[in-house]
Amino acid sequence: MKSNIIKFVLVAIAAVTSLQANQAANAQGAQAGLVAILDVAKVFKENQEFTAQMAAIKREAEILKTQITQEQETIKNRAQQVTQYEVGTAERNKFEEDLEQQQARLRTKARQAEADLLNREARIYYATYQKMQGIVSSVAGQNNITLVLRFDSEEIEPTNRAEVIKGVNRAVVFQHKLDLTSMVSQAMNAGNAQAQAPSGTQNK
Repeated sequence: MKSNIIKFVLVAIAAVTSLQANQAANAQGAQAGLVAILDVAKVFKENQEFTAQMAAIKREAEILKTQITQEQETIKNRAQQVTQYEVGTAERNKFEEDLEQQQARLRTKARQAEADLLNREARIYYATYQKMQGIVSSVAGQNNITLVLRFDSEEIEPTNRAEVIKGVNRAVVFQHKLDLTSMVSQAMNAGNAQAQAPSGTQNK
């Protein structure tokens, strides 16, 4: 009789333990969520606002380059006039000093303008990335995604050694229906900070 009771208790304990283990596993799985991937470079490339802003920066850089080149040419032409002064005279020394100051001012102007363009470019990248992060966070929250990995969807050129090495070192080796790129890119262009995701992720 006691033996039967003990067996019953052991079976009951085993059943409860098994149930608790299953519940813990399910809870852990729900907490872990899904893993998705995102081609960040492609999202930036397809973003209309980012592309327009970068094109404007490029135009300003080209205008700056033209202006600097013209001013350099002006200084060069003026430098040819130095021969009208005798070597060692106060006039020639003053003329050469003025030329050096002009060149120094031009170099300073070029460096400052370049630094300004680079800083503006960095701010554009940062603002675009922040916007993308907000959309990714929204999509992830709606789809129980706890991790989004960056990956490169570009085809590997087999005859280009550098491209092959770069491809071999990619963090994501395989994915199936985990790509958020198109969804995020569309939301970015729509200017929608809260992407309405369908029930699940999508292929590229």
